[in-house]
Amino acid sequence: MHKSKFRFFLPFTVVILLGQGCFGGQQTAGPDGGVWKTPDRAETWEQKRALVTGAKVTADAALISVFDLEMDPQDRKAIYLGTGEQGMMMSLDSGDSWRKVTSLGQQAVRAVAVDAKDKCTVYVASQNKIYKTDNCTRDWKQVFYDPRTDKVMTDVTVDWFNSLIVYAGTSDGDILKSEDGGKSWKIVKRVDGTPISTIVISPHDSRLVFVGTQGSGVWKTLDGGRTWLEIRKQFGDELRDARRVTQLVLDPKNENRIYLVAQKAGIIRSDDQGENWVALNLPAPPGSFTINALAVDPRDPNTLVFTGPTTFTISSDAGNTWTAKKLPTTSAGTKLLIDPQDSTIFLGTRPQQQ
Repeated sequence: MHKSKFRFFLPFTVVILLGQGCFGGQQTAGPDGGVWKTPDRAETWEQKRALVTGAKVTADAALISVFDLEMDPQDRKAIYLGTGEQGMMMSLDSGDSWRKVTSLGQQAVRAVAVDAKDKCTVYVASQNKIYKTDNCTRDWKQVFYDPRTDKVMTDVTVDWFNSLIVYAGTSDGDILKSEDGGKSWKIVKRVDGTPISTIVISPHDSRLVFVGTQGSGVWKTLDGGRTWLEIRKQFGDELRDARRVTQLVLDPKNENRIYLVAQKAGIIRSDDQGENWVALNLPAPPGSFTINALAVDPRDPNTLVFTGPTTFTISSDAGNTWTAKKLPTTSAGTKLLIDPQDSTIFLGTRPQQQ
């Protein structure tokens, strides 16, 4: 049977309410969290706080605590949010309005992954479980459960070349792989109880996968998880703090370039898939400020942006020089997403205490 590509639609009345005077603009009244959007490299910002419930539109999306921010690879207007208290939300109009995915429930969603070949298939990591929908969020099924209730799923990602392959990480250091779309799973690597922080698949060769850990550096596989190489000694004494990885970002055009974020090491870069590393020259010494998220512009990989609790910082020369700007919100910047077509930047936030 041919799978329906059904998506919900917004009532016509919503269009009237989404103008800048109601929910956009640099100045806002009331809660200033949720998602912000800038089309001009942080010269101006708009808060995207319209929440649609049936025919009702409120500004309650300003209350969202964003834990993940993902764009559908097939539809740049479709954006998914993993939140701390509202489950998952999604937008079909580039973030201008949001809907709760009520079919998933209210549990915290730490990570979202969208199938690059089937926009109706989405995975989420929530607590010690992984859920999957294959009918555009109408229904969900639990495809993985860790009986250790004190452990959580930390990341999930789908192979863009073979979307039956899915990787996931846990807070106990397990790297999991499914080769049948989540029906069965196996542990392909166990990293001695060190939490997995991030899993990224090379956009040039999906057999090349990098996994960041919170203490054991980076693990790399060249063959889809059959064998693994540890990237730890390569940091040397000077960059030893890079072993506590918070994020890995791959250059979309240079297959050998990878960026690593670690709180005490700042941002470091490798141009040979992890064999050698150099520290980027940041506006302040590493460890003196917090970097919550880093992103590379898909259209211009020389443009890097990162965010922290109070500032948004941008470089146009691959990290040689930076310009820092104050965030447009009292909430902390936690996630970044850059539109691959027009370089619009999305900023996800959480209250400072979270």
